[in-house]
Parts: sequence; structure tokens; C-alpha cells
Amino acid sequence: MTKRSLIVMTAILATPSLSLADENHTPTATAESHAPIMVMGDHMHKAGEYMVSLRQMNMRMEGNIHGRDNVDDMAVLAVANQHAMPANLRVVPQKMEMEMTMLGAMYAPNDNITLLAMLMQIDNEMTLTTYQGMMGDTVRGQFTSKSAGLGDTVIGALLRGGETKNGAWHYGLALSLPTGSIDETGQILTPASDMKMTKRLPYPMQLGSGTYDVKPSITYNGDWQKWGGWRVGAQANAVMRLNDSDADYRLGDKLEVQGWAMKNLSPWASASLRLDASHQGKINGQDSQIALPVQAAQTNFSGGTFANMSLGINLIGQSGALRDHRLALELTMPVYQDVNGIQMKRDETLTLGWQKAF
Repeated sequence: MTKRSLIVMTAILATPSLSLADENHTPTATAESHAPIMVMGDHMHKAGEYMVSLRQMNMRMEGNIHGRDNVDDMAVLAVANQHAMPANLRVVPQKMEMEMTMLGAMYAPNDNITLLAMLMQIDNEMTLTTYQGMMGDTVRGQFTSKSAGLGDTVIGALLRGGETKNGAWHYGLALSLPTGSIDETGQILTPASDMKMTKRLPYPMQLGSGTYDVKPSITYNGDWQKWGGWRVGAQANAVMRLNDSDADYRLGDKLEVQGWAMKNLSPWASASLRLDASHQGKINGQDSQIALPVQAAQTNFSGGTFANMSLGINLIGQSGALRDHRLALELTMPVYQDVNGIQMKRDETLTLGWQKAF
């Protein structure tokens, strides 16, 4: 567990006293009453209710793939550099870790609308190998790039839809505000010299999109007693960029669909299974300050199609100071990756979260 995760866990364990005020006024929630912790906007609230949440996500990437196939450093070095000089790529990413801390809040002014907001803190770290000169396989050295700061801010609302025999659906509409930096720099080991130079970091190392993004969604939640008491759900959501960034590019639009099933293990614990699939387009345009001979700086090497399977455990307090405090853990594992060009290979993602409704 990372230092950031330990801080989040400490904050979670320090908050139980918040539940005392409503202990005798609302029914105790069940462990499967919410979707897996990484499903955003999964439920609405009744008039006057609000909820706070804290999530810590840790994502790892290691190695490289071309389309769906694993490739080694030599295969990456044979690829042309879109920035002209040197002619081929000369810097190869080896691994990357991204930590994202998400602080969320929801409030329902009435039964038909739930307002939401989310702030994000992002920490990126990428390890790369630089190869010497214009060609060949002589290693010049290895270096690490880092970026950290506030990510983009999301505000929006959930709107009540309709009901079915076994469940209900609602709509979501959110706006992502470009509060995350897109001009992060770092010390880069170039192919031409043993001295590091300060350069603008590649697109995956930036902290925000640089654009205003609309995020529509539709979510269904069902309670299928005839299937042994499983609670199921599904969501379709999208990210649509409204403008070019100040650096003359925009990230690709994204479409995602996901479904999940949750089963109570006891009144205070449940397990979850979630499947998701997404497609994101390529970067449109180019930041003239990002011109490094590395695949992450090539705009054509962005976006792709991805599918993941996630397993989760959800715990919720039933009495006393822990009543209605939800603690959840979800492990996400890639099952399919088909990327545009050459990109880093995604590994597992671990998410720890806490939620409390009032």
C-alpha cells in the first residue's frame, strides 16, 4: 500500500463520529446498496440527503504493446518519430504509476435531482530508458519523470428517470472543468547528451485535459430476488471534448459501458463483480512544446479499445459509531487491450474508497 493510500485510510478511520448524528433517523444501509466503488454517479438521493466520499486509486503500467501485441525496446526503437529528429524513437517507457485521490460530494435538493461535485489530486511517475545517439541499441541511461497536482474538477447532476418491475434508471450530465495543468515539465535524459534538459512532459504525464468536457450517462440499478437476491446494474457514459486546449490539441472522445453484480455475504459485507469496456479516440492536434522522441509524445499513439474485469469487497457499519460508513476495495485487471500505435501496457488498478450518506 502506498503512502497516499495509508493517508486516505487514516482519514477514513478518523471519521466514524460523523455517523452519530443520524443514528436514530434513517434505516441502516446494506452492503450491496451501492455499486462497486469505481462506478461514479451510480445512485440518487432523497430530498435533503447528502453524501461525501473519498477514493484512492492506484494504477500501474509496465512494458509496451503495439496494437494487442507485446513489444520489446528494440521494436520500439524501429518506429519512426513524428517529430522528425531523430528519425526514430530513442526513449522507451518502462513503467508508470498513477495515484489519484478523489474527493466527492452529492446533495439532493429534491427527490428528482441529485447534484454532484468531485475534486482530484493526481501523482504520476514514469521510468524511461534513453538510447544513445541517432540509432543503435546502446543505452545512455535511465531516468524518472514525475508530475503532481490538482486534476480536472467535475460538477454535474443526476436526474431521475423511470422504474421497471425490478429496478430503476436515472440520467447523468456533468461538466469537467480544466483545472488540471497541461504544461508540466521535467528533467529529461536526451539521446544526445548525458546532461538532463528541462522539457514539457508527454501527454500521459499531464494532469488535465485542458478542455471543457461534457460527461453524459445513463445508469440502471436492479434487485433480482428471483436470481437469489443479486443486485445488478449497468451504466453507459461518455466524455465529449467541447474545445481545443490552449496548447492546440484535444484528447480523444471516450465511450464506456459497464455492468456489475453484487451479492450479500452478510448484513455488513458484500462481494462484487464488474465488467467494463471502453473506446477512446486519438489526440486531435498537437502541443508544439511536446516534441520528444518517445511514444507518449506521438499523438497518433493514443487512444484504443480496452476491457477490464474487477472484483470488489464492500463493508458497511451496522451500529454504533461505524453505522452506515461504507468501506470498499476493488481490484481491476485488464482482459483486453488494443491500442493505437505503441503504448504502455496497462496492469492492475487498486481502488480503496469510503462513503457516508447523511
